[in-house]
Amino acid sequence: MKKAIVIRAFSQNTDFMGSAGFLQNEDDFARCFDSAARHGFDGVQPFVEPQGYLSLESDGARAAAVARRARSCGVELTSLEIQPFSFSLTADDVEVRRHGEQVVGQALRLAAVMELPGVLVIPGYVGLPWDPAAKPVRYDLAYERLRDALKSLSRDAERLGVAILLENVWNMFLLSPLEMRQLIDEVGSPAVGMLLDTGNVIQTGFPEQWIRILGPRIREVHLKDFRRAVGTIHGFVPLLDGDVNWPEVLAALGEIDYGGFLTAEIFPYRHFGDTALAHTSAAMDRMLARKAS
Repeated sequence: MKKAIVIRAFSQNTDFMGSAGFLQNEDDFARCFDSAARHGFDGVQPFVEPQGYLSLESDGARAAAVARRARSCGVELTSLEIQPFSFSLTADDVEVRRHGEQVVGQALRLAAVMELPGVLVIPGYVGLPWDPAAKPVRYDLAYERLRDALKSLSRDAERLGVAILLENVWNMFLLSPLEMRQLIDEVGSPAVGMLLDTGNVIQTGFPEQWIRILGPRIREVHLKDFRRAVGTIHGFVPLLDGDVNWPEVLAALGEIDYGGFLTAEIFPYRHFGDTALAHTSAAMDRMLARKAS
């Protein structure tokens, strides 16, 4: 298994929904890639927004240049992350859903140009617990809409050689590993799999169970930790400091012969923010037994 980290970890923004606006040019990307390599990470997960130096509107030459710069710095790029909840594949409004499919299609094409293995896709929502203004979507309709959208998008994904990776998030939807497995199997495409987020599971379940139930459908893993007793967004804590049972998670990954990226989704600390990089790298080294106890 390989160590990676999200590119937003290199910003000064402590907000997990924060922007990648600090990346204004190719040299800014290179500084992140160099820092990742210095801190012992094998890979970095890039991030795109509607606007920005690397965006859904970026031309192929710019995107390819960023990818080459990563390789020249000695790091790989993992899946491409789209700004969370900037689109929806489950909304009641058909135009919103159509826009969501366009966004994912653009991201797939951008990932292909950058020679990335996949695109992280938030699978819409039934409700947003932090946003009481968000209108709930009926669960069964959300499931049907998502399944149909994935069947359509998977054709482009297969043609481009880029996987659609569904992430489990706090969306009041796909709350069970059995549901996620059923959805992926019903879509029936080798280009549709899962990106499992360990911390996001903890509110309602156990990541090691998701790993064993989803098996090879899991193509990438986000590492986060969480304390159930807090129960809000403030429950996310540094790796090894929460309720994720890391020995069991690692054992389960071994059982399914997972050899891909473990991507730490962490953000700068409030003070001396870049210390989070060193702490996270050290925690991952202990997990992977790269350094002695």
